[in-house]
Amino acid sequence: MKYFTQEAMNPSERTLDLIRTIAYTYRVIKMADGTKASFCLN
Repeated sequence: MKYFTQEAMNPSERTLDLIRTIAYTYRVIKMADGTKASFCLN
């Protein structure tokens, strides 16, 4: 069984950059009829 340590919970800077990029470009809009549509800005 693998135990998680405090070190294992710290992602690398490259991983954080990828998460930031996705979070910045990913958007969800709510349509007039109440449905949601997601899209990615490039």
